[in-house]
Amino acid sequence: MLERVIASFERNIVQFGPTEFWIGLAVVSGIAIWSFYRMYRWYHYARLVENVPTAKIRSAAQGYVELIGQTRLMDGPVIVAPLSRKMCVWYRYKIEEKISRPNSNGMSNTHWRVVKQAISEELFLLEDDTGRCVIDPDGADVIVTNKTIWHKRHVIPPRRYTEELIIEGEPLYAIGLFKTVADIESQKLREQVAQLLRQWKNDPNQLLHQFDHDRNNELSSDEWEQARKMAERQIRLEQGQREKLEQLNVLQIGPHKDQAFILSTVSEQDLIKKYKWRAFRASLIFFITGSIAIWALNIRLGM
Repeated sequence: MLERVIASFERNIVQFGPTEFWIGLAVVSGIAIWSFYRMYRWYHYARLVENVPTAKIRSAAQGYVELIGQTRLMDGPVIVAPLSRKMCVWYRYKIEEKISRPNSNGMSNTHWRVVKQAISEELFLLEDDTGRCVIDPDGADVIVTNKTIWHKRHVIPPRRYTEELIIEGEPLYAIGLFKTVADIESQKLREQVAQLLRQWKNDPNQLLHQFDHDRNNELSSDEWEQARKMAERQIRLEQGQREKLEQLNVLQIGPHKDQAFILSTVSEQDLIKKYKWRAFRASLIFFITGSIAIWALNIRLGM
Protein backbone atom coordinates (compact mmCIF):
# COMPACT_ATOMS: atom_id res chain seq x y z
CA MET A 1 0.00 0.00 0.00
CA LEU A 2 2.73 2.44 0.98
CA GLU A 3 4.74 1.56 -2.12
CA ARG A 4 1.72 2.35 -4.36
CA VAL A 5 1.24 5.72 -2.67
CA ILE A 6 4.93 6.60 -3.11
CA ALA A 7 4.84 5.49 -6.74
CA SER A 8 1.77 7.67 -7.34
CA PHE A 9 3.52 10.69 -5.83
CA GLU A 10 6.57 10.06 -7.99
CA ARG A 11 4.43 9.99 -11.16
CA ASN A 12 2.70 13.24 -10.19
CA ILE A 13 6.01 14.96 -9.48
CA VAL A 14 7.34 13.97 -12.92
CA GLN A 15 4.10 15.03 -14.64
CA PHE A 16 3.86 18.45 -12.97
CA GLY A 17 4.61 21.43 -15.22
CA PRO A 18 7.71 23.46 -14.41
CA THR A 19 5.72 26.31 -12.84
CA GLU A 20 3.59 24.01 -10.68
CA PHE A 21 6.59 22.02 -9.51
CA TRP A 22 8.80 24.94 -8.56
CA ILE A 23 5.96 26.79 -6.82
CA GLY A 24 5.13 23.64 -4.84
CA LEU A 25 8.79 23.10 -3.98
CA ALA A 26 9.11 26.72 -2.84
CA VAL A 27 6.06 26.35 -0.56
CA VAL A 28 7.35 23.14 1.04
CA SER A 29 10.85 24.62 1.42
CA GLY A 30 9.37 27.76 2.98
CA ILE A 31 7.51 25.65 5.54
CA ALA A 32 10.75 23.82 6.35
CA ILE A 33 12.70 27.07 6.81
CA TRP A 34 9.94 28.59 8.96
CA SER A 35 9.77 25.42 11.09
CA PHE A 36 13.54 25.52 11.61
CA TYR A 37 13.28 29.12 12.81
CA ARG A 38 10.46 28.22 15.21
CA MET A 39 12.41 25.21 16.47
CA TYR A 40 15.44 27.41 17.24
CA ARG A 41 13.30 30.11 18.80
CA TRP A 42 11.33 27.84 21.15
CA TYR A 43 14.43 25.94 22.25
CA HIS A 44 16.24 29.24 22.86
CA TYR A 45 13.31 30.46 24.97
CA ALA A 46 13.40 27.25 27.02
CA ARG A 47 17.12 27.69 27.66
CA LEU A 48 16.63 31.31 28.76
CA VAL A 49 13.93 30.34 31.26
CA GLU A 50 16.20 27.55 32.57
CA ASN A 51 19.39 29.59 32.88
CA VAL A 52 18.41 33.15 33.91
CA PRO A 53 18.24 33.29 37.75
CA THR A 54 15.20 34.75 39.49
CA ALA A 55 15.75 38.24 40.95
CA LYS A 56 13.92 40.28 43.57
CA ILE A 57 12.45 43.58 42.38
CA ARG A 58 14.21 45.71 45.01
CA SER A 59 17.66 44.28 44.28
CA ALA A 60 17.29 43.47 40.57
CA ALA A 61 20.16 44.61 38.37
CA GLN A 62 19.52 46.87 35.43
CA GLY A 63 19.19 44.78 32.28
CA TYR A 64 17.79 41.37 31.42
CA VAL A 65 16.18 39.75 34.47
CA GLU A 66 13.65 37.13 35.56
CA LEU A 67 10.95 38.06 38.08
CA ILE A 68 8.22 36.06 39.82
CA GLY A 69 5.34 37.58 41.75
CA GLN A 70 1.63 38.39 41.68
CA THR A 71 -0.23 40.69 39.32
CA ARG A 72 -1.79 43.94 40.53
CA LEU A 73 -3.85 46.63 38.84
CA MET A 74 -2.39 50.13 38.65
CA ASP A 75 -4.24 53.11 40.01
CA GLY A 76 -6.77 54.50 37.57
CA PRO A 77 -9.41 52.97 35.28
CA VAL A 78 -9.88 49.21 35.60
CA ILE A 79 -9.10 46.89 32.68
CA VAL A 80 -12.14 44.99 31.42
CA ALA A 81 -12.03 42.11 28.91
CA PRO A 82 -14.15 43.13 25.88
CA LEU A 83 -15.88 39.74 25.42
CA SER A 84 -16.62 38.42 28.91
CA ARG A 85 -16.60 41.85 30.64
CA LYS A 86 -14.41 40.36 33.38
CA MET A 87 -12.00 42.62 35.26
CA CYS A 88 -8.37 41.66 34.56
CA VAL A 89 -4.88 43.06 34.15
CA TRP A 90 -4.38 41.72 30.59
CA TYR A 91 -6.50 40.15 27.86
CA ARG A 92 -6.28 38.73 24.35
CA TYR A 93 -9.31 37.77 22.28
CA LYS A 94 -10.28 36.55 18.84
CA ILE A 95 -13.65 36.37 17.07
CA GLU A 96 -13.93 33.96 14.11
CA GLU A 97 -16.65 33.09 11.58
CA LYS A 98 -17.16 29.61 10.14
CA ILE A 99 -16.94 29.84 6.36
CA SER A 100 -17.98 26.98 4.05
CA ARG A 101 -17.30 26.96 0.30
CA PRO A 102 -18.07 24.16 -2.21
CA ASN A 103 -15.11 22.66 -4.05
CA SER A 104 -14.83 20.99 -7.45
CA ASN A 105 -15.68 17.55 -6.00
CA GLY A 106 -19.06 18.72 -4.77
CA MET A 107 -17.88 18.74 -1.16
CA SER A 108 -17.53 21.83 1.01
CA ASN A 109 -14.31 23.26 2.43
CA THR A 110 -14.78 24.72 5.89
CA HIS A 111 -12.45 27.08 7.71
CA TRP A 112 -12.55 29.72 10.45
CA ARG A 113 -12.00 33.32 9.32
CA VAL A 114 -10.83 35.87 11.86
CA VAL A 115 -13.33 38.73 12.12
CA LYS A 116 -11.73 40.68 14.95
CA GLN A 117 -8.86 40.24 17.39
CA ALA A 118 -7.04 42.43 19.87
CA ILE A 119 -4.39 42.29 22.61
CA SER A 120 -4.34 44.47 25.70
CA GLU A 121 -1.49 47.00 25.83
CA GLU A 122 -2.44 48.45 29.24
CA LEU A 123 0.25 48.64 31.91
CA PHE A 124 -0.11 46.61 35.10
CA LEU A 125 1.99 45.72 38.14
CA LEU A 126 4.04 42.73 39.21
CA GLU A 127 4.52 42.55 42.97
CA ASP A 128 6.85 40.40 45.04
CA ASP A 129 7.77 40.59 48.74
CA THR A 130 10.32 43.37 48.09
CA GLY A 131 8.51 45.80 45.82
CA ARG A 132 6.52 46.48 42.67
CA CYS A 133 7.40 46.65 38.98
CA VAL A 134 5.38 48.07 36.11
CA ILE A 135 4.82 45.56 33.29
CA ASP A 136 4.56 46.95 29.77
CA PRO A 137 3.15 43.90 27.90
CA ASP A 138 3.60 45.30 24.39
CA GLY A 139 5.58 42.77 22.33
CA ALA A 140 5.59 40.02 24.97
CA ASP A 141 5.08 36.33 24.32
CA VAL A 142 2.20 35.78 26.75
CA ILE A 143 1.20 32.28 27.91
CA VAL A 144 -1.81 31.98 30.22
CA THR A 145 -3.76 29.25 31.98
CA ASN A 146 -7.03 31.21 31.89
CA LYS A 147 -8.26 30.51 28.34
CA THR A 148 -11.92 30.15 27.32
CA ILE A 149 -13.43 29.13 23.96
CA TRP A 150 -17.15 29.23 23.23
CA HIS A 151 -19.43 29.16 20.17
CA LYS A 152 -22.55 30.86 18.89
CA ARG A 153 -24.13 28.30 16.57
CA HIS A 154 -27.54 29.95 16.17
CA VAL A 155 -26.13 32.92 14.21
CA ILE A 156 -25.29 32.86 10.50
CA PRO A 157 -22.46 32.27 9.94
CA PRO A 158 -21.63 30.46 13.22
CA ARG A 159 -19.03 32.20 15.37
CA ARG A 160 -16.24 31.07 17.67
CA TYR A 161 -14.91 33.24 20.50
CA THR A 162 -11.52 32.81 22.17
CA GLU A 163 -10.47 34.83 25.21
CA GLU A 164 -7.32 34.66 27.31
CA LEU A 165 -6.98 36.55 30.59
CA ILE A 166 -4.54 37.37 33.35
CA ILE A 167 -6.54 38.10 36.49
CA GLU A 168 -5.39 40.37 39.31
CA GLY A 169 -3.63 38.38 42.02
CA GLU A 170 -2.52 35.56 39.70
CA PRO A 171 1.08 34.31 39.99
CA LEU A 172 3.15 35.67 37.10
CA TYR A 173 6.48 34.65 35.65
CA ALA A 174 8.19 37.46 33.73
CA ILE A 175 11.51 37.80 31.94
CA GLY A 176 12.58 40.89 30.04
CA LEU A 177 14.45 44.20 30.17
CA PHE A 178 14.36 45.69 33.68
CA LYS A 179 14.84 49.44 34.10
CA THR A 180 14.63 51.63 37.19
CA VAL A 181 13.64 55.22 36.51
CA ALA A 182 12.94 57.92 39.07
CA ASP A 183 9.28 58.80 38.67
CA ILE A 184 10.15 62.51 38.50
CA GLU A 185 11.97 61.93 35.20
CA SER A 186 8.66 61.74 33.41
CA GLN A 187 8.26 65.50 33.90
CA LYS A 188 10.45 68.09 32.29
CA LEU A 189 12.52 70.30 34.56
CA ARG A 190 11.69 73.43 32.57
CA GLU A 191 7.95 72.84 32.87
CA GLN A 192 8.22 72.37 36.62
CA VAL A 193 10.28 75.53 37.05
CA ALA A 194 7.73 77.50 35.01
CA GLN A 195 4.90 76.12 37.12
CA LEU A 196 6.65 77.11 40.35
CA LEU A 197 7.31 80.61 39.04
CA ARG A 198 3.60 80.97 38.13
CA GLN A 199 2.74 80.02 41.69
CA TRP A 200 5.10 82.69 43.00
CA LYS A 201 3.57 85.27 40.64
CA ASN A 202 0.17 84.61 42.18
CA ASP A 203 1.63 85.93 45.42
CA PRO A 204 3.43 89.12 44.26
CA ASN A 205 4.01 90.43 47.76
CA GLN A 206 5.94 87.30 48.72
CA LEU A 207 7.85 87.41 45.42
CA LEU A 208 8.86 91.07 45.95
CA HIS A 209 9.75 90.51 49.57
CA GLN A 210 12.08 87.65 48.66
CA PHE A 211 13.74 88.98 45.48
CA ASP A 212 13.23 92.80 45.32
CA HIS A 213 16.56 93.69 46.89
CA ASP A 214 16.51 97.39 45.93
CA ARG A 215 12.94 97.74 47.29
CA ASN A 216 11.51 99.60 44.27
CA ASN A 217 8.40 97.36 44.22
CA GLU A 218 9.34 95.72 40.92
CA LEU A 219 11.69 92.99 39.81
CA SER A 220 14.56 93.87 37.52
CA SER A 221 15.82 91.39 34.94
CA ASP A 222 18.66 90.39 37.28
CA GLU A 223 16.28 89.91 40.20
CA TRP A 224 13.90 87.89 38.03
CA GLU A 225 16.82 85.72 36.86
CA GLN A 226 17.72 85.14 40.51
CA ALA A 227 14.12 84.07 41.17
CA ARG A 228 14.27 81.67 38.23
CA LYS A 229 17.52 80.13 39.48
CA MET A 230 16.07 79.79 42.96
CA ALA A 231 13.01 78.01 41.50
CA GLU A 232 15.27 75.66 39.52
CA ARG A 233 17.32 74.85 42.63
CA GLN A 234 14.14 74.13 44.57
CA ILE A 235 12.83 71.80 41.84
CA ARG A 236 16.15 69.96 41.64
CA LEU A 237 16.14 69.56 45.42
CA GLU A 238 12.60 68.16 45.31
CA GLN A 239 13.64 65.81 42.51
CA GLY A 240 16.50 64.47 44.56
CA GLN A 241 14.23 63.89 47.54
CA ARG A 242 11.61 62.11 45.44
CA GLU A 243 14.21 59.92 43.77
CA LYS A 244 15.32 58.75 47.20
CA LEU A 245 11.75 58.13 48.37
CA GLU A 246 10.26 56.36 45.37
CA GLN A 247 11.46 54.85 42.12
CA LEU A 248 9.63 53.43 39.15
CA ASN A 249 10.67 49.95 38.01
CA VAL A 250 9.64 48.86 34.51
CA LEU A 251 9.87 45.49 32.75
CA GLN A 252 9.49 45.63 28.97
CA ILE A 253 10.72 44.27 25.67
CA GLY A 254 14.41 44.85 25.06
CA PRO A 255 16.29 45.95 21.95
CA HIS A 256 18.00 42.59 21.41
CA LYS A 257 16.01 39.92 19.58
CA ASP A 258 17.80 37.08 21.36
CA GLN A 259 16.48 38.33 24.72
CA ALA A 260 12.92 37.05 24.80
CA PHE A 261 10.21 39.02 26.59
CA ILE A 262 7.94 36.44 28.22
CA LEU A 263 4.94 36.79 30.54
CA SER A 264 3.35 33.61 31.83
CA THR A 265 0.87 32.45 34.46
CA VAL A 266 2.22 28.94 33.84
CA SER A 267 4.84 27.82 36.37
CA GLU A 268 8.50 28.09 35.39
CA GLN A 269 8.98 24.31 35.06
CA ASP A 270 5.81 23.87 33.01
CA LEU A 271 6.84 26.80 30.85
CA ILE A 272 10.18 25.12 30.07
CA LYS A 273 8.34 21.90 29.12
CA LYS A 274 5.90 23.85 26.93
CA TYR A 275 8.67 25.59 24.99
CA LYS A 276 10.62 22.34 24.55
CA TRP A 277 7.48 20.58 23.29
CA ARG A 278 6.90 23.38 20.79
CA ALA A 279 10.52 23.09 19.65
CA PHE A 280 10.12 19.31 19.25
CA ARG A 281 6.99 19.68 17.11
CA ALA A 282 8.67 22.32 14.96
CA SER A 283 11.69 20.04 14.50
CA LEU A 284 9.43 17.21 13.30
CA ILE A 285 7.79 19.50 10.76
CA PHE A 286 11.22 20.73 9.65
CA PHE A 287 12.60 17.24 9.07
CA ILE A 288 9.44 15.99 7.34
CA THR A 289 9.04 18.95 4.98
CA GLY A 290 12.79 19.19 4.36
CA SER A 291 12.94 15.51 3.46
CA ILE A 292 9.94 15.87 1.13
CA ALA A 293 11.55 18.85 -0.62
CA ILE A 294 14.86 17.00 -1.16
CA TRP A 295 13.09 13.81 -2.26
CA ALA A 296 10.87 15.69 -4.75
CA LEU A 297 13.86 17.54 -6.17
CA ASN A 298 15.78 14.30 -6.65
CA ILE A 299 12.80 12.68 -8.41
CA ARG A 300 12.30 15.70 -10.67
CA LEU A 301 15.98 15.85 -11.64
CA GLY A 302 16.17 12.06 -12.10
CA MET A 303 18.81 11.60 -9.43
